[in-house]
Amino acid sequence: MRLGVALALAVVGLFEVLSLLQGVRSVRRLRARVALEAEQRVEEARPLLAGALAGGGPAAWDLAATAALSRGLASEVEVLDLEAGGRVLYSRPTVSPVAYALRPEEVRRLAAHPPLSLVAQEGPVLRALVYLPLPGDVRGRVLRLAAPAPDLEEEMRERQQVFVGHLASLAALGLAAVLTLLPREPPAASPPEGALAAYEQAMGRLRDRGEAMTAQHEAERQRMEEAIRENEALARAGELTAGIAHEVRNGLGTIVGYARLLERGSLAEDEASAARAIRAECDTLETVVRRFTDFVRLERLQLGETDLSRLLARVVAREQRARGEVRGRLLGLDAPLVVRADEELLERAFENVVRNAIEAAAAGGRNVEVAAHEGAGTVEITIDDDGPGLAPDHPGEIRPFYTTRPGGLGLGLPLARKIVLLHGGSLELQRREPSGARVQVRLPPGGPEA
Repeated sequence: MRLGVALALAVVGLFEVLSLLQGVRSVRRLRARVALEAEQRVEEARPLLAGALAGGGPAAWDLAATAALSRGLASEVEVLDLEAGGRVLYSRPTVSPVAYALRPEEVRRLAAHPPLSLVAQEGPVLRALVYLPLPGDVRGRVLRLAAPAPDLEEEMRERQQVFVGHLASLAALGLAAVLTLLPREPPAASPPEGALAAYEQAMGRLRDRGEAMTAQHEAERQRMEEAIRENEALARAGELTAGIAHEVRNGLGTIVGYARLLERGSLAEDEASAARAIRAECDTLETVVRRFTDFVRLERLQLGETDLSRLLARVVAREQRARGEVRGRLLGLDAPLVVRADEELLERAFENVVRNAIEAAAAGGRNVEVAAHEGAGTVEITIDDDGPGLAPDHPGEIRPFYTTRPGGLGLGLPLARKIVLLHGGSLELQRREPSGARVQVRLPPGGPEA
C-alpha cells in the first residue's frame, strides 16, 4: 500500500514537472515572438533610419530618434559605444529602464547579421531591444531601440505566480512521499479505513487542480498569442494611416500656397473668391488631419502637480467665450484640487469634453455644469449639459468617428478618453434625466502608477 501511494505521488509530481516545463517553454516562445516582431518592425523602417543616420553625429542620431519615436518603433532610443563597455552616448527621451550589456557572442552576431533583437528584463520592467550598427568608420557604436511589451510583462507576472504554485505543489508531494516511505513501527491495530480514504481524496483533488491549472494556462497562452497577432495588425494599420495623413498634409500645404499666390494676384472678384474658398476648405482639411494625427499619436506623459480647479475654470472660461448664449457653472471647485498628471494633455482632454457639452447645450438648452470632488482614492469630475441628450440609437459607448453633429469628426471624446486612460483613469458617457448628457471622469490623485 505504501509503495502504491508513493507511485501515485510520483505520477502526480511528474505531471506537475511537465506542466512547469511547458510553462517555461511557452514563455520562451512568447519572448522570441515579441523580439522577432520588434525586429521586423525595425527592418521595415531600416531604410528610413539609415537615411537619417547617414550624416553621422548627434544631429543624425536625433533625426533617427525622431523617426523611430514618431513611427512607434520604440519608447526609448539610445546610441551605445560597445567598445567602451556599452556606455550611453545619446538617449531620447530618456535612458531605457532596462540596462542590458551584450555578450561577446551577441556582439559577433550583430556584426555578422544585423539587426539583433532580444528581450531583456530588469525587475518588473521588460523591454524588446533591437540593435543596429551605425554607418561609418566608427567601430562599436550601435543604435538601440527599446520598446515596451506590456502583454509579455503581464504574462511573465502570471507565470511567476503559477511557478510558485507549482513549486509549492511539488514540495508538498515530495514531503508526502518521504512521509509515506519512512519506515514505521507496525501498528498495534490497522489504521481506520476512513483516514486512508480521506488521504486518497486529497491526492485526487490535488491532481485535478493541477490538470485544471494546466488547461487554464494553455487557454491563457492561446489568448495572449491571438491578442499579439491582433495588436500587430492594428499597429501596421496605424502606421499606414499615419503615413497617409502625413502625405495628405504635405499636399494641402502645397495647395494652400498656390491659393495664396492666386489671392495676391490681380484676379477678378469671382476668381479671388474661388481662391479664398480653396484656402478655407484646405484649412478645414488641415484641422481634420491634425485631429486624426492627435488621436493616433503615441503620447508620453510629463507628470507634475496639477490643480484641477484652476485647469477646469480656465477651460470653461475659454470655451464659453465661443458660445456666449450658454452659461457654464463650476461646482465644488473653490479650493485647489491637486492631482499628479500631465497638465497639457489633461487640459486638451477637458477642452474636448467641455466643448462638446457647450455645443450640445446650445442646440437645445442653456447650461453646462462642471463639478468635481475627491473621494476614497479617486477624483471624480462630471460635465453635465441640458441639451437634447443622446440619440435613441446611440451605442452608449465612446467610438472613434461616431458623431451626430453635422460636420463633426467623432474624435473629440475618443481623444479625451485616450488621455484619461493614459492617466490611469476612466471616462464614461451617460444619459441624464430629464434631458441632456453627462460625461463622468475618474482620475487617481497620485497619477497613473497609483
